[in-house]
Amino acid sequence: MIDGMDLEEFDQHVQSLRARAARSGFEEIEDFKVIEGLTASAEDIAAAEGALGATLPEQYKAFMLRYGGGQFGFLDLLPIPTAASAHHVDDVVSVSQAEFPDGSFVAVAPVGTGDYWCFPVLDGRCSDEVWFHYHDVDEPTLEAPSFLEFAARLGIRP
Repeated sequence: MIDGMDLEEFDQHVQSLRARAARSGFEEIEDFKVIEGLTASAEDIAAAEGALGATLPEQYKAFMLRYGGGQFGFLDLLPIPTAASAHHVDDVVSVSQAEFPDGSFVAVAPVGTGDYWCFPVLDGRCSDEVWFHYHDVDEPTLEAPSFLEFAARLGIRP
């Protein structure tokens, strides 16, 4: 279990992921990145929050500044919209607005089945928790108590 993880501890897990990828030869495969790194600036994040009408969790914002969206180990994270991420069809804002027009959730990662991992939104603030939202069921389930724990558990798999 990865309880109470901070960004420094998370960075150690990322180094482990990069080392495992290097040992496996993944870094030699053309066009494959263990961490795609579509980072966002503080201004990009503020613009996304304005478009979403919700304040994003601090851990998530720190992650997007440092690592960014796109491929992150075993997880595909929706990027914050930026000029560099324009080649991505989907981003946090466009998917969230399409999938949750009532603003009840902010989607952060697709599952690939029409389902998303999301932050619930209450009173204009995203929860720190990450929930799994089924596209055909009205009962989302708690996935992780924080974004870093979610990203480590599903992306890094320490």
